[in-house]
Amino acid sequence: MDRGKSTVARGRRRGPPPPLPVHAPHGRWRDTPPPSAAAWVQARRSTERPPAPEPARPSAGRELELLSWADLPADILGLIVSRLPRVDDRARLRSVCRAWRAAARVYGRPPPPLPLLVLSDFSFSALCAGGAMTGTRRIPLPSQEMAAGVRCVGSSDGWLVGVQLNEGRYFGDSQCFLMNAFYQDVVRLPPPSVNTHSLDAFSKSLPIANGSGAVQCTVNGARYVMSFCKVLLSSSPDHDGNCIVAAFSVHRSTASLALWRPGMASWCVCQGGCISKFSDIALYQGKVYMFSKVTTNLFVFDISEDERGLMVSRVERCVTELPDVKDSYGQRWNLVEWRGKLLLVVIYLGPEGWYNICKVGVFEVDLSTNPFRFTETNSLDGDCIFISPCSSNSFCACPYDGVEDDLIYFIGSLNHSRNASPLDKFVYNMRDGTLAPFALEITDDDLRAPDGSRMNPTWLLPSE
Repeated sequence: MDRGKSTVARGRRRGPPPPLPVHAPHGRWRDTPPPSAAAWVQARRSTERPPAPEPARPSAGRELELLSWADLPADILGLIVSRLPRVDDRARLRSVCRAWRAAARVYGRPPPPLPLLVLSDFSFSALCAGGAMTGTRRIPLPSQEMAAGVRCVGSSDGWLVGVQLNEGRYFGDSQCFLMNAFYQDVVRLPPPSVNTHSLDAFSKSLPIANGSGAVQCTVNGARYVMSFCKVLLSSSPDHDGNCIVAAFSVHRSTASLALWRPGMASWCVCQGGCISKFSDIALYQGKVYMFSKVTTNLFVFDISEDERGLMVSRVERCVTELPDVKDSYGQRWNLVEWRGKLLLVVIYLGPEGWYNICKVGVFEVDLSTNPFRFTETNSLDGDCIFISPCSSNSFCACPYDGVEDDLIYFIGSLNHSRNASPLDKFVYNMRDGTLAPFALEITDDDLRAPDGSRMNPTWLLPSE
């Protein structure tokens, strides 16, 4: 009963809400008692500064607009990538989001980006469409133990070759490794210098066909000391197990040729009178070609394989006769592969020495004749050639606007003296035979090691 009465009583009290307070003249309130001070202040605040409205939620169309960059079609991204000539710009595009990274790699295959110039300390500069070079940045090394005394000595298909110097000056290189410049993958190679008591050493002497002297080749040697200055790869080491690594070493005026493939515990080290420190090598069609800058002879090293790994099976001297150039007092030679052909690029020096160039000749080597025949060419059919002490490569320049073809870029390829000034940076135009300065953005200090010695750069041609 009591509960029911209280319910009815509450029901009876229900009715229209009390009237809102209305201001009367002279600040008096009508029909309601005057409010408290706190209520009055709150009322004034609500009148003078109304609460901010809640932000409007985006509509469905607005949400689609915000998500449209991630949903950019793959074919459009493929077109964008194909218009980016530099590899660092492509890396920035792939880093936007996962969708862009996947689309950039899946849709089509864009032309290779422009080359990078990698200095010995693993800092690099990118070639721009107008021919200029960007500022240098350092490629991060994958581990801390590789940071001290390491230098870059070669490249191939996005892979860089690094070596680390022994603490003693005359002990050669202590480590050698291959590093993918973009994914930080590492392949460790046998040390270039060893001093052990190997019982599996095998050595043989090969007479030089069509010449004099012999080449001594040793596998699993108990002792050898090398300092690599140029290392070549026949293919990317992650494609298959058939990658051949050919390294040229100069240590205390002694030159060596070293060979390795995956699975070998030691280098195959070759030494002989035909292997001099003034030589250039090329790995072409499974053979090593070495051009002697002293005798101007081309030597061919045939490579075989047995249970020990790689071994040189034959060495042949090929007599060469290059055309003479009037007023030329010296030459510099570089071997480079171009569209399945072997080229010899010759710099003819004038009477004033290193920086007086009177001609640059490009010769195709005809390997079907004996002796080899050299045919001069004046066009690269839309390609360019990049030459440095650690690498020589050809590159197709046609896909990109602003990249001129039939050019040969030289850097650090003339004077091999330790204390020489590294000023030989120029580009040669095969169409009109003119020379122009190149890589002015790279200073002399960029090409010097901390001890003042000269650093040899290498051209890196990324594959994507």
